[in-house]
Amino acid sequence: MREKLPRITSAKTLDNLRVAVSFEDGWSFDVDLSGFIASFKSLKPLLDAALFSRVAVEEWGSGLTWDDEGPLSIAATTVYRLASEQSGDPARGFDAWMMQHGFSAAKAADMLGMSRRNIINYRTATRPIPKVVRLACKAVDMGMGAQD
Repeated sequence: MREKLPRITSAKTLDNLRVAVSFEDGWSFDVDLSGFIASFKSLKPLLDAALFSRVAVEEWGSGLTWDDEGPLSIAATTVYRLASEQSGDPARGFDAWMMQHGFSAAKAADMLGMSRRNIINYRTATRPIPKVVRLACKAVDMGMGAQD
């Protein structure tokens, strides 16, 4: 698994349910939360622009909150995953995929049938991620991981 979980250092609301988020590793991204909010009934109150504008960073940077870390909160890991997916950066997307599944480099290598070194290279953008690896990741997402 990742050495450190992502931590949010700042957040500012933008238009259309987007938030400008900065992470502890120095990466910043304007993440669109509209689809995520729409898919959870408990987050529907955030469709109210006045409430959404009151975003705050949870203690220790562990997420975003609109009600002092109550049910109207989104974990930093989820915000990071959404931002990574939306960024189009393959290395960040691959890192988020590993985090989503709780995979260490060794476990991801085992699931994808490749070396740990290749996984690290993909995760750090040292080497481009081949199409066949992206397809294998989608297969794991669909529950079609490596069979013994």
